[in-house]
Amino acid sequence: MKQVWLDVTTLWHWRSTAVGIVRVEMECARYALAQGDGAMRFCRFDRLQGYQEVNTEELAKTLKRLMVSPEQVDLGSPTLNRQALGGHGRLAMYKAFIRSLLKHLPGAFQKAIWQFLASRQEGVFAALRTYREGRVALRQLFFPKPFVAGSSGFTAKPYAKLRVPFDVSDVYLSMGLDWERKDLEYLYAQKRQIGFQVTLFCYDIIPVKLPQACVSDVAAIFALYFTNVAWCADRILCISQSSLNDLSTLLTQLGAPQKSMQVVHLGCDIQRASGYISPEIKTLCEKPFLLFVSTIERRKNHETLYRAYVELINQGVVDLPQLLFVGKIGWGVDDLLKDLQLDPRTHSYIQVLNHVTDAELAVLYESALFTLYPSLYEGWGLPIAESLAHGKFCLTSNNSSLPEVGQDYVEYLNAWDVPSWANKIAWYCKNPQALHEKEQRILANYRATSWQDSSKSILKSAADLLQS
Repeated sequence: MKQVWLDVTTLWHWRSTAVGIVRVEMECARYALAQGDGAMRFCRFDRLQGYQEVNTEELAKTLKRLMVSPEQVDLGSPTLNRQALGGHGRLAMYKAFIRSLLKHLPGAFQKAIWQFLASRQEGVFAALRTYREGRVALRQLFFPKPFVAGSSGFTAKPYAKLRVPFDVSDVYLSMGLDWERKDLEYLYAQKRQIGFQVTLFCYDIIPVKLPQACVSDVAAIFALYFTNVAWCADRILCISQSSLNDLSTLLTQLGAPQKSMQVVHLGCDIQRASGYISPEIKTLCEKPFLLFVSTIERRKNHETLYRAYVELINQGVVDLPQLLFVGKIGWGVDDLLKDLQLDPRTHSYIQVLNHVTDAELAVLYESALFTLYPSLYEGWGLPIAESLAHGKFCLTSNNSSLPEVGQDYVEYLNAWDVPSWANKIAWYCKNPQALHEKEQRILANYRATSWQDSSKSILKSAADLLQS
């Protein structure tokens, strides 16, 4: 019997809130599992045992773990709240991890340990940074990136001779963090030996196109990765026409084969039923605010909004709404976070929230005056779609895929043009009627793509290969 195998390796290893690429894999797995017709099977990749089947019960447990919101526990420390963690970039990334450990202890111990960590934040930050860099070093030492698919021979790997569970008539579908947890050389060799087909994803080629906006020297690594993808895949799914065009151009430059490519759009609905809303979020929603939802990293260009607010404040504007940066801390923003922490001009205006649940995020979208998205480059630009799905106008950059997402419902600016961002922010804040008219047009005409529709189209594309 012909089968589509959905790879859930990324979900299997993920231990935080499902965002971005993880969200795509999670939603597709949820949809496939909900069908309950046995047409889909699931697998994961292990660097010791190769590909292993994941049964539906195991997958259901994994999805349940990812869908549960982190415990909202008052740990009795006024210094380790979200705002304080936002001022200490990378420490915030481990907030959920620390909470998951502390929840196994009695309440009195939780508060004592949390207060201990709060009083030694610099030491905690240094220890976690050492831990993170150590993990990267060990992974690169013992599990180096695979070389170009189709090259001669194998490197020594314990799973190299293990047969995959896929049959000749099957289709393998992967949409996760494949450059971190997969070995496409191994997959390619198994594909040639057995004869199954492969569908892979391209979210963007940012590490090659904008290497200066990514951590470390990743351009060469990702050039090899995309070459692997081209050799291995029978079909490549891209999340925008912009990503498809960029990938096609890159493969031509690399001399890699051009494969069948197809655009699939991502969902933008946020589940918020019965979700817990923290007192902090409720308080923030009582006053006017602007919203920027994104991983807080260099490419997302939070710097432009910080400078726009500084410019407005220097001009004497005193009634600015609060600006919320909502997202986990990424790479290349330590200086920005330090500026936000120390600059007295913006200290009362800009706040960073590092860990927000889906329910809280939905409330923030609904309550915002409008949203902002000054990113330097995107494969899609999901926060724009989420903003429109909530009936909210957005000011965004005019590059890459963003015009595909925003269409004519948003307004576009040059990502680097700080005065234009400052002027437009001030104008829309002072012209609520114009903003209201934008919102009414969005509510009347914008048609959001649901995660169910997105998952259905992704899985259908893979299933279509069964007939070829």
